[in-house]
Amino acid sequence: MDVMKVYEAAKEAIDYVRKEGQPYFLEIDTYRYQGHSMGDPERYRSRDEVKKWHEKDPIGVFNKYLIENKIASAKKLGEIEASVEEEVAKSIEFAETSPEPDMDELFKHVYVEETNA
Repeated sequence: MDVMKVYEAAKEAIDYVRKEGQPYFLEIDTYRYQGHSMGDPERYRSRDEVKKWHEKDPIGVFNKYLIENKIASAKKLGEIEASVEEEVAKSIEFAETSPEPDMDELFKHVYVEETNA
C-alpha cells in the first residue's frame, strides 16, 4: 500500500534476478475498499478495519511523500487529479454511448485458437 516501498522492493528484486539469474518472489499486500459487487453488503469487515486501511491509502501516502519531498505541490497534484477525473468521465461517457458489440464478439480473444499451420 506504499508506492515507494513497492518501488524499492521491486528494484531489489530486479537487481537480484539480473545478478543471480534466479527467480524472486514479491508478496505485496493491498486492500479492496469496496465490496465484490454492488450487491455486496460488506458485513464481513468492521468500520474500524476499513478506516485503518483508508489511513494507508496508497494515493494519499504517495501524495504526502511527493509534497514532503518537494517533488510536487498540492496544487499540481490537484490539477493532475482533476485531469484524470475528466478523462475517466469522458471514458465512461464513451462506453455508455457506444453501441453494444455483436454477440459473435463475445468469445473472441478469450481463448487461444489453434491453427493448423
